[in-house]
Amino acid sequence: MIKFSLIIYFLISFLYSQVVSTELIEKVNIKNIPIELPAITTFDFNISFHDIAIKKLTQDGVFSYLKIKSLLEGNYQIRISDSYIPDQGYIAFFDQNKNTIYGPYTNVNGSNFYSSVLNSKEIVIIYFEPFESINKGSLTIDKIESIENIIYPLDTKNYKLEETRERPVLMVTGYWPPTNEMIRHFSQDINLNPEGWQGENWRNSGFDIVSFFPEFNPPDCSNCGQGYGDLEVDYQDTSLDFWRIIDEVKPTGIITFSRGFNNNSWELESNVYNWINWYADYTSPLYPTPSPPDDSFSDNGNRGTALPITLIEEALDNSDIDVNCYVDQNGDSGRFLSEFMGYHGMWYHQSSLDSENPCLLGGHIHVGGQLSVRMATDAAELTIETVLEYLDNILIIPGDINDDELLNIQDIIQLIIYILDDIEPNEDWLTLADLNNDGNINIQDLILIVEIILN
Repeated sequence: MIKFSLIIYFLISFLYSQVVSTELIEKVNIKNIPIELPAITTFDFNISFHDIAIKKLTQDGVFSYLKIKSLLEGNYQIRISDSYIPDQGYIAFFDQNKNTIYGPYTNVNGSNFYSSVLNSKEIVIIYFEPFESINKGSLTIDKIESIENIIYPLDTKNYKLEETRERPVLMVTGYWPPTNEMIRHFSQDINLNPEGWQGENWRNSGFDIVSFFPEFNPPDCSNCGQGYGDLEVDYQDTSLDFWRIIDEVKPTGIITFSRGFNNNSWELESNVYNWINWYADYTSPLYPTPSPPDDSFSDNGNRGTALPITLIEEALDNSDIDVNCYVDQNGDSGRFLSEFMGYHGMWYHQSSLDSENPCLLGGHIHVGGQLSVRMATDAAELTIETVLEYLDNILIIPGDINDDELLNIQDIIQLIIYILDDIEPNEDWLTLADLNNDGNINIQDLILIVEIILN
């Protein structure tokens, strides 16, 4: 058996940037961070922020500052509990070395709140509370968690698809151009794709590709707005349509695309969050309902990505396609419809793994707004091709006992020997040979394999 191997970060470039903007400098007040700051380390848990932080008065309210020193290697998140931030207040995380602000986050009121993914050895927590606040805020630095404890990747095992259509399905979605145009040829809707669906057994891969996206007028819009049709740029519409489509398609994998920077980037997002706070969309209600959208997961928790981002980056870097492909390891995906859709993909992926139709991967990619439709299509197809190769390493053919990707007499002989030896089946054998899913391998499974071969 072939063994298993190892997701808008920006809405649009002018909306939000990881590079500190003048507006954020003024809002978050990083110019006035004290030179000497109290600090806590990775191993200091359950620390009351307001008991330690340095406070500075301004004409608008009180700023508080506290430094986090991480002793962890790699990526981590700061978990805050007992959190309450009053109206017009916020919390932000400032990486002085990278000159990067994560946040500011507002209305963070709940049992647990996670920061964005961080990896610097020192981070300054900045908290602001306006003078007119009736209730005072509260924050407890609960702990600092390594990212491995927060992202839940696919287990290292193989999967079979049960009660599914003839071929497994990879579902791709887009929002603003060029992302909707670059996947149009995978739409099964004749009104959206009058030239006909091109995703059936795409490139003889053994997979069907289907796509869903909104329409815009004009199609090459730059300030596009909500659009119309499937997956409108609207929280409520997106969520309702997503789950309806999932029920119909039952995809084996999901790639969500949206427009990112106004350049030629191909940004592979590592993180998607169950945010409490999002940017407003175009139609009331302006924010997700409920918010956060997923009550089965922690507030502001990160579901990560399950795309083979290293393989995708390598494939595009080694191609002649003029895109700047890179992995956004530490940021979020923009807090707008892009991240909302990307989160839904990972939500479904992780919640379906134990079902009869597991979705084996999900993830989000931001596509530069300066890419032509032709170039974006080429990059999307190479990305899809890489993902399908990856999926092919995970999927197995039930009954293919000798793993030659064929069902024939050799598999029958192997199964007869196994049954006669009366061996207690392990998980691999149950996955391969338990065709009727009764937890045993016996003559009933042998009969089913023979029937499959004869048919």
